[in-house]
Amino acid sequence: MTKTLKCDKPVDLDEARKAKGLPRRKRDDPKATAYELRIRVPAEFQGVMGRKKLSRTVFARNKREELRARIAEFEEDANRMLEDRTTGVGIGAQDVSPLSPATPFGEYVERYIALRSNGAIGRQTLANERRYAEYLREVIGLIPLRDLTAMDVERCLLQVPEISRRWANERVEEWKRKREQAVREGNRRKKKPLGSPRVAGPDMQHKILKFCREILNDALDRELVQKNVAKARFLSKNFKKSRPLIDPLMEEDAARFLHEVKALPLSPFKVACLALFSSGMRPEEALALKMGGVNVGGVPSARITGSLEHGTAEIVEYTKSDSSYRTVPIDDYTSREIGRWIEEKSRRLRAMGIRPGPSTPLVGELDKPLTYNVLKKQWQRFVEKVGFEGVRPYALRHTFATINLARGENIKTISVILGHASPSYTLDLYVGYIPSTSRELSNRYVSRLESLPQAA
Repeated sequence: MTKTLKCDKPVDLDEARKAKGLPRRKRDDPKATAYELRIRVPAEFQGVMGRKKLSRTVFARNKREELRARIAEFEEDANRMLEDRTTGVGIGAQDVSPLSPATPFGEYVERYIALRSNGAIGRQTLANERRYAEYLREVIGLIPLRDLTAMDVERCLLQVPEISRRWANERVEEWKRKREQAVREGNRRKKKPLGSPRVAGPDMQHKILKFCREILNDALDRELVQKNVAKARFLSKNFKKSRPLIDPLMEEDAARFLHEVKALPLSPFKVACLALFSSGMRPEEALALKMGGVNVGGVPSARITGSLEHGTAEIVEYTKSDSSYRTVPIDDYTSREIGRWIEEKSRRLRAMGIRPGPSTPLVGELDKPLTYNVLKKQWQRFVEKVGFEGVRPYALRHTFATINLARGENIKTISVILGHASPSYTLDLYVGYIPSTSRELSNRYVSRLESLPQAA
């Protein structure tokens, strides 16, 4: 393979972040150094590749062997991609026309997503972006890039609820048709009634606007548009992201819920419930806990380093934010139950010829974690049985936060335990649950000063 594309000099990201006063990026090997590799795409291939440069972040312990190997891999992948797209083999088998200001916005969106689908983003993020793209193509997909205006973007966003309702009704009609066909074919099994279709609202509008801005930023970098029209001020005011749902249990209900959880037999479900209740971690974080990440001796704690990928049983390293990597405290009872479960699970695995280790998932019967769908089904059966219908697993996280804040715990401490990016976000989210201390504040302030001994 001819090496048409070659890597520039690697950039030491650790040195760059240190110069800016920023912490090092998270990595599996703490002794490795982070580098950014860049390849400048020649002008004659930019139309085929769809971009002016390629970049990749790699980690290496030394420049002589590991870094050179990473550079060689990057150059090989880039040149293979170029070869595929110029010869019509593999992922570039279609005739790719050069991008220009006259390119329809919908086509540009498809090209943007296709370029990111080669492993640059996760599977769930890719699925979300394809869903956002459907709305954009439906309303403004045929408008050339150079003719797109902020009014067009606003028109698209305003039509999101209407389009979502129409698509939802079409899905319901399709489901009804399939059910009727199944009955005609002799399948008389009783089915649950269809619920009302979910319609996209402000949250979806905000996400589509954010995605549209990312696309036009990319077009701006390629000098295909003069400005990003999706960044108009009135768009930010009209389509703000709504606040998350806060649905905590009150103290009496929380105490009763904990009593019901303690009465459960030892199982992965009980371990997950106790972990959620005692530490405020997210459900996908509880399902991703590993046996070696829980300290059941000394000061009980759990180390959170990843989450369960949506819809799968795969544990992925955390990419949400650096603050999501954290160690959270757990109570003594939860620690004892987790210790018992680790012993029981290890015994079962050894009996099956499987060797347990620190990386073995904690919440699961064998060497795979429970999926969120399985947890949710078990959860729904449990809450209906004990009289907590409608309570979500996520409500235990809000319960942890609100009760601790109401009892006067430091908001910075709670923010770190929850894995929020900043205490200001925690304060904004739970400000209604923090008790007011303004009453008699002036009297307390002055009386303390008056009680001090006076200088002679």
